[in-house]
Amino acid sequence: MGKKGFDMAKILIVEDEELACEAITAFLEKRGYETAVALTGKDGLAAYPRENPDLVLLDLGLPDMDGREILKEIKEKMPKIKVMVISAYKEEPIRDELAKLGADYFLGKPSPLPKLYEAVQEILKP
Repeated sequence: MGKKGFDMAKILIVEDEELACEAITAFLEKRGYETAVALTGKDGLAAYPRENPDLVLLDLGLPDMDGREILKEIKEKMPKIKVMVISAYKEEPIRDELAKLGADYFLGKPSPLPKLYEAVQEILKP
């Protein structure tokens, strides 16, 4: 998809809403990030080892599986990959559970793209 610059990270977007994926992808690629997209949890599980992203943007409510399962697998098999969970579920117990599973950041839905970009920059700081 996008061209990877010297310092720009690769981001895997696991999100079932195609319009949201398109908007996030276009926004991040314009800022120099390389992106890959998975529209289902199953595709996300297949994509992260192949794509080896620096960051996974993970929707919690996927139609085929719970995002927590994906988070757990990523953190068990490739713990250096950063994971930002994006979800409309904003309750504190869910956020606490995600942190225990290894989520590096939580962003509530909907969030404006500039806020997402700020969070991406913060997570990927060296």
